[in-house]
Amino acid sequence: MPVIPSLKERLRSGEAVLGTILPLPSPEAAEIVGLAGYDCVLLDSEHGPLTHETLQAMARACRSVGTIPLVRVPDHHPKQILRALDCGCAGVMAPQVESAEQAAAIVAATHYAPGGTRSLAGATPAARWGAIPLAEHVAASNASIVTVLQVETGRGLRAVEEIARVPGVDVLFIGPSDLSQSLGHPGETGHPEVQAAFRRIIDTGRAAGVAVGILALGPEDVRAYRRLGVTMFLDSAPRLFLRAGQLQVAAMRQAAARTGAALGDQR
Repeated sequence: MPVIPSLKERLRSGEAVLGTILPLPSPEAAEIVGLAGYDCVLLDSEHGPLTHETLQAMARACRSVGTIPLVRVPDHHPKQILRALDCGCAGVMAPQVESAEQAAAIVAATHYAPGGTRSLAGATPAARWGAIPLAEHVAASNASIVTVLQVETGRGLRAVEEIARVPGVDVLFIGPSDLSQSLGHPGETGHPEVQAAFRRIIDTGRAAGVAVGILALGPEDVRAYRRLGVTMFLDSAPRLFLRAGQLQVAAMRQAAARTGAALGDQR
């Protein structure tokens, strides 16, 4: 199995980390986007129909091609986080975090004692079914698990400074669509008020020494937000599949039409 460097350390160093969001319940799709060269894949069980069994298979597929599997859980319940991490995912993204208290509870759920409350079991994919000594597994997990908190509501924005100061928070992730909606400008991510909110989150993360991530649908988004200090960029696998298919079909129709016209001219 390929050696996977620590995503946490890469984020701490300020390195740009590129990933994609995959809500499709398919280990094969996870393997394909991993082979494309992404640093990480966010397996999306908030917006996708991923069962526990499928999530485990998708995490294994990611690791088999050297890509780091993360998971977006549907809510903050500690058991949701536990099951996702026991599957072998290297980190959790929690949606709609709105207070320091919520942030602290999520951090606790992602870490074993003494720094957290995550239930400990050795016979899991995360612990290689017991092949890793339990003490070693605890130390490695606590050192490497990435805790990503989404700031995507007005309440979360107002509390972002307190959220960023919670020990153990690794990434503040901007949810552009939900945040724009919460601020009264649904889908208008370029609106001045929404852009000001983005900057506040970015500046807060940088001041607190916490990495900041954002949805980035293309190189222009990466350029714009990288200049502001964002280090984690996630695009959307379904959008990529759709766009690539549209471009392919359009090019093939054009080729067929031109070739057909040329045959007609020869008659």
